[in-house]
Amino acid sequence: MNRRPEQFRRLAVLALCFGFIALPACHVDRAAEVSDSESRQVRCDIEKYYVTNLCEDELAYLDWAAAYEEYPRMEDLTQENLQKVTREFQDADRAAALFYQRSLLVPENRRFYEYLDRREAELLENVPDYSNANVLLLMVPGMFYADNPEIGADGAVLRRLANELGLQSHLLEIEQTGTVERNAEIICDYIHERDDVDGIIVASVSKGGGDFKKAVQMCGEQPDFDRVIGWYNIGGINRGSLLVNEIDGHWQYRWEAKYYFCLSGYNYDGFLSMRGGPEAPLNYEMDLPDHVLLINVVGVPTYRFVTERAKPFYLHLSQFGPNDGISLLSDVYIPGGITWVSWRNDHYFIWPISEQKMQAFMTYIVEQQMPVVRRNAARRLAASAGAG
Repeated sequence: MNRRPEQFRRLAVLALCFGFIALPACHVDRAAEVSDSESRQVRCDIEKYYVTNLCEDELAYLDWAAAYEEYPRMEDLTQENLQKVTREFQDADRAAALFYQRSLLVPENRRFYEYLDRREAELLENVPDYSNANVLLLMVPGMFYADNPEIGADGAVLRRLANELGLQSHLLEIEQTGTVERNAEIICDYIHERDDVDGIIVASVSKGGGDFKKAVQMCGEQPDFDRVIGWYNIGGINRGSLLVNEIDGHWQYRWEAKYYFCLSGYNYDGFLSMRGGPEAPLNYEMDLPDHVLLINVVGVPTYRFVTERAKPFYLHLSQFGPNDGISLLSDVYIPGGITWVSWRNDHYFIWPISEQKMQAFMTYIVEQQMPVVRRNAARRLAASAGAG
């Protein structure tokens, strides 16, 4: 693997344009699109592995992964082992296929895929009304969500879909470039204040996932946190990104980035809080409370489908193993929850996911966690009666 591909030379400036800190004014910005010249050369109408339009070359990778005997469990897919597969075959796509195929072997994941197929079709005919459940979708946005709403990091679509289901919704105005610690405080304070709801589903995007992970560490054991019934984590940067380390570790990249942050009035410490590695603020196993149902949405691309925006970062990170263009796949996996892998998508999720499927993520959490919601409602009613 080439440690410093030519595309990576301007990483510091490019970094100001990627995913969780995307700025459309960057003169070296690349479009979030892929070339389809190669995809026209193969047949792409195969239905297998829960993908309805699988291409022949993708099928070959996934069939290889299914037959590969080493690392049979998701827990075996550590950074070290995924890197080993990548280096052994000189092909990050094989390791990516292994990650995807192994995720399908987890019974909870497989049951969820089957639920999505059924519920997505039902939602085309009938949308349930959960307004009596008194549940809130709390949107924890990605970096620069306010300055760049066109990127979608403010979760406007998710909030609209939640409202269609009768759920309340709220965009939490965390600091755009705040540290994960500072934004976690804001999240904890808001959850503490919302004693008027019986259930909170936290939806996070990109860096917002890291902010909420830190919030779980800070206030996850407090009584108020019982209201959190689910976490819908989309492309979350759960253990930081080694790209941040690369930028801050190179004097030219570091000063270019710091100058840009200073010029724009942004907090460089917030950027540093997203670094990866052993001493990183997010590099720890999370103890998610039992009452929180996690659905972790992970993008797993192969090289042919990586967007032009993500490609320089994807190429650099490939020396460490398969990745989504921002994070290593071994870092985005969260044990103890449901993992739904979006095959082909990188960190930017340009391959469309239907609105009905996105709503099905929410209906699953509400349906599964309704006993918790009812318990919270009874507790709140009793507290109100006692105060009266």
